[in-house]
Amino acid sequence: MNTSDPAESLHLITVRESASCEVFATGAKLRVRIAGQSFFTGNEAFKKATEIVSLVTALKSMGLAEDDIHLLSVSTEVESGLLTKTSSATYELLVDCSSVELLGGVLAAIASQKNSKLASISWKYNDLDQTKRDIVQKAVRAAKESARLVAASLSVPLRGVHKLSYSTTGSDHDQRDTELSAYASASKRKARMNYEALARLDLAHTATMTATVTAEFIVDGFVEEAR
Repeated sequence: MNTSDPAESLHLITVRESASCEVFATGAKLRVRIAGQSFFTGNEAFKKATEIVSLVTALKSMGLAEDDIHLLSVSTEVESGLLTKTSSATYELLVDCSSVELLGGVLAAIASQKNSKLASISWKYNDLDQTKRDIVQKAVRAAKESARLVAASLSVPLRGVHKLSYSTTGSDHDQRDTELSAYASASKRKARMNYEALARLDLAHTATMTATVTAEFIVDGFVEEAR
């Protein structure tokens, strides 16, 4: 019985190629924490929590709609052991900014609220799946061409692919998170000094997406040189 591994008899060329492209953010999702003087949940928070009402009004003046602002959580510390509507609360909101052109004004609106703090921002990109497919295909074509050139240099025929794998970096699950505590503090100072200047900030964001392909190509044995 022949127990040898067929792969051991293969003649292989291994190549590794990468392809990259820049992707541009089309919008952003911002997490905002608000220190409130009263405790409400659900839709009541948007109607009765003074600090949230003030922020929502400021955001709407910058072009956002109420549907772009979502309440993620409410937390409170109760000293007396009794939770009431007069208990202070910390609200966490998600602000969905669909356009980077609005982002400067949105940040300015958040910075104008003394009880609001910008916690983080997640960049939004369009068509990331298609972009990923495109750069993977580009890297595969580059790997195939490299293998062809190596085989030609070795004077061996290129027969096919034995194994191929790829990985991508840069998309970060379709968005990139950036902690902005320091930037938030700076934004508040800028808002006090020049609200309009903050609204005009150029906040376009790009990320580099890279696909790396590793492929093993099958070739025939080396051809003996003619004598």
